[in-house]
Amino acid sequence: MAQPVTTTLSVWSEDGVRLGQVMRALEDLRRPEVMPATRTSVLTLVIVASRRVSAVRAQSAVRELGGRHPARVLTLVLDEPAREGAPGIDAEIRLLGSEAEGHGLWFEDIELDVHGRVVRHLDSLIEPLTLSDLPVVVWFVDELPALDDPLLLAADVLLVDARELDDAGALAELVSLCGRRPVVDLSWTRLRPWRELLAGLFEGPAFRPFVSQVRRSAVAGRIGPRQLLDGWLADRLELPTSARHVVDADHVSMHLWCDGASFSVVREGDVRRVVARAEIEGGASAAAVVQLPEATPAWGLADALARLELDPVYERALRRAVAP
Repeated sequence: MAQPVTTTLSVWSEDGVRLGQVMRALEDLRRPEVMPATRTSVLTLVIVASRRVSAVRAQSAVRELGGRHPARVLTLVLDEPAREGAPGIDAEIRLLGSEAEGHGLWFEDIELDVHGRVVRHLDSLIEPLTLSDLPVVVWFVDELPALDDPLLLAADVLLVDARELDDAGALAELVSLCGRRPVVDLSWTRLRPWRELLAGLFEGPAFRPFVSQVRRSAVAGRIGPRQLLDGWLADRLELPTSARHVVDADHVSMHLWCDGASFSVVREGDVRRVVARAEIEGGASAAAVVQLPEATPAWGLADALARLELDPVYERALRRAVAP
């Protein structure tokens, strides 16, 4: 299937502006006599980044989606330390066009480089730029927000990526954030094939009895994904801490051992394929394979944006991951 193509219809940019100028420019850009498409947005997506490279990667992911999840995208690139004495905004607005089901669409892409003290008042900065009656999703692409971050008050849903976390302690911060707003985790979304494959291994009369007989587990991967899966296994299988093992690895894998059987879900090497296997000693065996999508910036994003709601299974897995 051909991917939707996003094109730039018009652009405005200026440095050292005030919010009022941004609002007027936005209104002027979307008032041509003839627009080649219909304005469509299903949410306001606020991308928050402290590094430009992170902002660009997130913007690329959104544009890759094209018309599948048209949104007003507001990117905030924060630069408080570098220009503490010179508060201000450098702005660029782009009207983007795409297509969905044969219909032309357009939506706004607003980028604000925010300097100095303005960084401390981001909630009031974005409020006039959000679309009324549509959810506001705030995506923290570099680091998790503090619990007193004013953007939490402006968000309906928080979007994060546990794969970007560099220490297990950050998961405890995620638990606290879940108490403030629904959290959608891109890492959890991308891990769905592993979870579904493992659950599928226990289907059928030969394997189902072993689900209550798991004695030991091992999960490998980067910190965020492996801790989430370890917490998920602990929650679903009621495994004690002493029976769970996690190790560092480039790719995610899960192994379970029972009396007389073993179960595994492994991504082998750099091949984008996940293989699941179940083996009963001296008895039946089973296998299943899932081909992963191409590793583009948008991998998992469309699925995550389609599930902007509280996920109790994720929250329980997260809490078990950080439990002593």
